[in-house]
Parts: sequence; C-alpha cells; structure tokens
Amino acid sequence: MRFTSTFSSYLFILSLFLSGQSGATECKPTSSAEVDAEIRHLEQLTKAHNNDPVVLYNLAADYATKCDTATTLKLLRQVADAKGGLDPAEYRSFAYLRDTPEFKAIAAEIRRKNPSLIQSKPAFVIKEPNLFPEGMAYAHFNDRVYAGSVQRKIVWTDKTGELHDLVKAGEDNLAYVGGLHVDEARKQLWAVSSRFGDAELPGAVYGLFKYDLTTGKRIATFAAPSNLGGLNDVAVVPSTGQACSTNSLEGSVYCTEAGSQDLKMFLPAGTVSFANGITVSDDEKVLFVAGDFGIYRADLKTKAVAELQKPADVIDASIDGLYFYKQSLVGIQNAIHPGRVVRFYLDPTLTRITRSEILETYNPAFENPTTGSLDSDSLLFMANTQLHKWAPGKPMPPASELHNVQILRIALAPD
Repeated sequence: MRFTSTFSSYLFILSLFLSGQSGATECKPTSSAEVDAEIRHLEQLTKAHNNDPVVLYNLAADYATKCDTATTLKLLRQVADAKGGLDPAEYRSFAYLRDTPEFKAIAAEIRRKNPSLIQSKPAFVIKEPNLFPEGMAYAHFNDRVYAGSVQRKIVWTDKTGELHDLVKAGEDNLAYVGGLHVDEARKQLWAVSSRFGDAELPGAVYGLFKYDLTTGKRIATFAAPSNLGGLNDVAVVPSTGQACSTNSLEGSVYCTEAGSQDLKMFLPAGTVSFANGITVSDDEKVLFVAGDFGIYRADLKTKAVAELQKPADVIDASIDGLYFYKQSLVGIQNAIHPGRVVRFYLDPTLTRITRSEILETYNPAFENPTTGSLDSDSLLFMANTQLHKWAPGKPMPPASELHNVQILRIALAPD
C-alpha cells in the first residue's frame, strides 16, 4: 500500500521544533486546500482499508489541525480499537485535547492493551542538557558516541563521561545537524547539515559533511541543491563509501557521486512520503528508506523502488532511525507513538516483512527518542533528545526543565 500525506509530514517535522508542554494548549485551526485534499484522499483510503490504524491516525491528525474535536476523537477511538498500539498521547496536533476526559480515556485504554517493555541498559551519557540532538552515531574503533545538535555543532563522549566538541558551534558553516553515520572502515563521520522550515541560517552550507575521526578535521562537503531544506538522515555503502541522505520535506533521497562535490538526486521527490530513516543491506544491494506509511526498498543499481510487503498487523510507519541487522530492520518509531524500538524480520528476498517484534516501549526515560547506531549485536539509541522543548529563534527552556541525554543499549539476539 502506498499513501501520500504531505501535510501531515510537514506538520511532524515542524513539531520537532515547536515548544510543547505536557498539558493541553489552545487550538488554532488551520484551513487550506492542501489539508482538505489530503482529508479527502485519506477518507477514500479508509473505504478500502477501513481498519488501518496508520490511515486513521493521520486522518485524525488532519482533523485536529482544523480543531474538529468530535471527528478527531471519533477517529482516535477507532485507532484505539484497531491493532498496532498507536498512541496519540504526545503528538503535538492533539495537544489541545489532552485534558478532555475522552482523550484521556483513549490514551489510557491504548496503554492498558500495550504494556510497557523495558530491556535496555544505560550505556553513555551526554552531559549537555541543552544539546537537543537529532542524530547520533557510534564508532566501535574508539568506543565513542557522536551527537549532532540544533546548535550547529557535533560533540562526542566516551565511557569517561567527559564531553568534547568535534565541531564547534557554527564551525565549517555547519547548519542544524541531523543524522550522523560512522564509516568504520575509513574512520570517518558523515553529518547531515540541514535547514528546517523557513529558518534561514546566514552563511550555512546545506548538505553532507565528512570528517576524519582520527584528526577531527573536515575532509569534504557535498553541497545540496540551492536552499534545499529537510535533509534528515544518512547511510553509507561500506565498500564504496558512497553516502545517501533522505529529504523529508521532498520525500526524496540524494547521494554522493565519485568525482563530484554536489549531492545528486537518487530517488525523486514524492517517492517516499516523509523519507526519514535510511540504511543499507549487508549485501549492499538494497537501500531501505522509512516513510510516513511504511518502509521502502530501492535497488542501489537500478533505483527500482517498492514498498515492503507486510502482514496486516505489522506497523512499520513513522520510523525515525532505521538499521539493517542480520536480515532484519531495527527502527525507532515515533510521531504515531511516544517512542518504541521495533524489529522487522525480512524474508530471504528482502522484499517482505514476515513479522515484527517490539523490543522497547513506554520507558519512563523516553522523551523524543529519534535515532541510534548499531554496535555488534546491540543497538545504542538516544532516549531523551527533548527536541520538542526547542524552537528556532526562541529562548532556551529553563535549565530545570532539561536533562542530560541518555544513551541506552538494547541487545539484538541473532535470529
């Protein structure tokens, strides 16, 4: 199944950069032809897939932007009755409903049906509460964790707990730092330098930055097309060193090419709605891209694209960080949930998800978990990025409302 949800995608990416409180807020209706067109599109889909929780959830999010309380709650009741455990409790669009008895009852019912599961252990701590990282990466060769920041810098730490700048704020013309990826074979770090929404960053360069981790120096910059916003995550093909980055606002993928210092379009705009997490299969034949409604596979040679097929009870939508591990995909799922880690097992052809397994959910430490990094047979991931507490151009929240960033480790038992 392939859906298009441009407006919901745009709202989600902006929600990461809007200050949010745990309680209800005033609803300010949004009305546009785009919203109305999407609602019509999703309502048509419900006729063919009347019990699909992801379609229902996105439709509820659209009606919430119009402040249509009755319809939003009706749809969220259907989400609660459907399988999948999608939880609207912390999604920004529903903030104005949080204090209503019916919304509270819906959220409570979903949590009763889907109990918490906590298997992770503490691994690292980034002692900078106002870092607000979106991406992190782990380097096995030096046992360091690297994290980007909306403050336009990259930091690293290790088991000592001391924090160091790899790239100081604004250095190298770095913009907001999105995804990070360590190329272990070359001891290099790739970083996404991006612009979100309408925020302009004078002097910033948007694209992919490559750093030498032995010297800490920038090796190269691969510029994105002029004023390209929405670059999100990055993956690297180990044998060639080619890097590919998702563009969430376009629904596209851009990759580096030998002999060029510019990013080249690999998958055109609209291919994967809200393209986000990205990873490469171990045989280096397939690029997996997570989107609003599911995960797609793209042949790295032919660029042929198809959505992964899956059983009806598998929810592979809204995956942020995405990682290939022993013929499975491990993803950090948010937006449609306060945050959970899910493993998707693939068939031998890597075209179908055969089943899924929730590895972690409703951890009290979670506060906008986004991305992580594989370390042998485990996943390291950020539990509390706190991104919803930051907004471009707005004052920093009080220190009392912020916490050190916790990096957790969860074991991935070989199947």
